[in-house]
This record gives sequence, structure tokens and C-alpha cells, in this order.
Amino acid sequence: MKIHLKKVSALFMVLVLAASLAGCGSKADAAGAATTEKGTDSQKVQKIIVGTGNAFKPYCYLDENGKLAGYEYEVLKQVDALLPQYKFEYQTMDFSNILVSLDSGKIDLAAHQFEENDERKQKYLFGTESYTTFVLRITVKKGRTDIKSIDDLQGKKVQVGTGGNDAYILEQYNKEHADKPINLVYASPTSEQQVNNIDNGTYDAVISVTRIVNALNKEYGDKLQTVGDPIYKSNTYYLYAKDNTKLQTAVDGALKKLKDSGKLAEISKKVLGGDYTTAD
Repeated sequence: MKIHLKKVSALFMVLVLAASLAGCGSKADAAGAATTEKGTDSQKVQKIIVGTGNAFKPYCYLDENGKLAGYEYEVLKQVDALLPQYKFEYQTMDFSNILVSLDSGKIDLAAHQFEENDERKQKYLFGTESYTTFVLRITVKKGRTDIKSIDDLQGKKVQVGTGGNDAYILEQYNKEHADKPINLVYASPTSEQQVNNIDNGTYDAVISVTRIVNALNKEYGDKLQTVGDPIYKSNTYYLYAKDNTKLQTAVDGALKKLKDSGKLAEISKKVLGGDYTTAD
């Protein structure tokens, strides 16, 4: 009887010790896994500074509460959601300062409906996935009939944005027509100011796209019209520093998913009033 009790006691002690060791091992493993997971997460998530505009409605602007709104922001929110390794933060600024900020490394991604041109392609890395189409047209006061083509702009005052593709295209035109150049006026007015400047004759024309002109007419009165054939057709892309191929590849991949799923077209319809991801 005593021998039996000793065996039971010994067996009991062995089981208790085994359980104790197993318990210690489990806690160590769990603690190790939690630490690794936390460390991995903190290493993977990288802050990306996005530079975008503050007065280009409906693409990128500040709403009545001073918050960023518009197509650029809505698309980038969806892109960010598909890229857990990144966290996007936004800096809004005048259009003319966005590429300057990219040059100086203050931002990682430039988002303001940037179109391709040779000058930009020399300096920056363009995305390979576009997210809007842009068909540029001459825009004048409603009812004006003396301007129908780019040649009719010779000697006329045309407002363009500093660093904008509208400016680049007309600058190239002036190089080829130095004897009869277009009078380019560089400015960054608000949408309302731009409409008023055309309506009151401060400028003869601006370069825009049909959907934007339609939106301006709806908001500020039926004051503008596009005339003639398009002067340029292009797509819009995000811009990066030349060596930032990792971010470019990731964002392009996310944009393709948004296109394939129909989400990008959905955002365009909701914010811009139509699907302008593949056609004007």
C-alpha cells in the first residue's frame, strides 16, 4: 500500500512539473509571437506624404470645414486601403508648389491631375496606371465667336497655371510661332475667379476640359463654352521622385485593382458626374 502511494505521489509530481514547464513554454511562445508581430507591423507601415492642391474643385480642394475633398482624395483613400504597408498623410498647397515640394523631398507623391509632357518626364517618375483622361480644349466666354482654334489665340491673353500642362503646351506653340505668340498670363485663381476673369474680359481664354467647364457653368452661371477641336489629349498620373520605383509599383498595382473592380469608375461617376477614367 505504501509503495503504491509513493508511486502515485511521484507520478503526480511529474505531471505537475510537466504542466508547469509546458505552461512556461506557452507563455514564452505567446510573448515571442506578439513581440514579433508588433515589431513586424511597425517596420512594415511607412508614412507617405501626398502633396495635392487646395483650390481645384472637384479634384482637390478644401471643403467648408477646411478639410481636403475631391476626386484625388477619394481615389487615394481607396489606394491607401489596398496598401497596408503604407499610411498616407496629406499636405495641401497651391498647385505651383506641388512639384517644387517633390523636388525638395518634402512630399513622396504628387497628386493634381498631372499629365505627361517631355519636360516632366525628364525630371520625375510617372506612374504607369492613369486614373483620369484629359482632353484639353480652348475655353472662352459664352457666345464669343472670334476664337475657334489655337491660332486664333495669337496676341490674346490666355491664363495658364504655373507649371501646368496648359502652360507647357502653349509655351511650345509660342516657340514655333515666335513672330505671333500667345500672351500667356501665369496665375492660380480660384474656380470662381477664373470664371469671372473670362466673363469680364480680363483674359480672353483659358485651357480646360469639357467636364470641368460644365461643372463651372452649373456652379457659377452659364458663362463659359469650349470651342474648336481638342488641342491636346492625355491621361493623368501620379508623380514620384525618379528613384521611388517601390512606391510607384505599389500604387500602380492598387490603381489597377480599382480599375478592374469598377471602383475607380464608381468614384469618377460619384465625384465628377461621369466615368472619366477611360474617356472624356
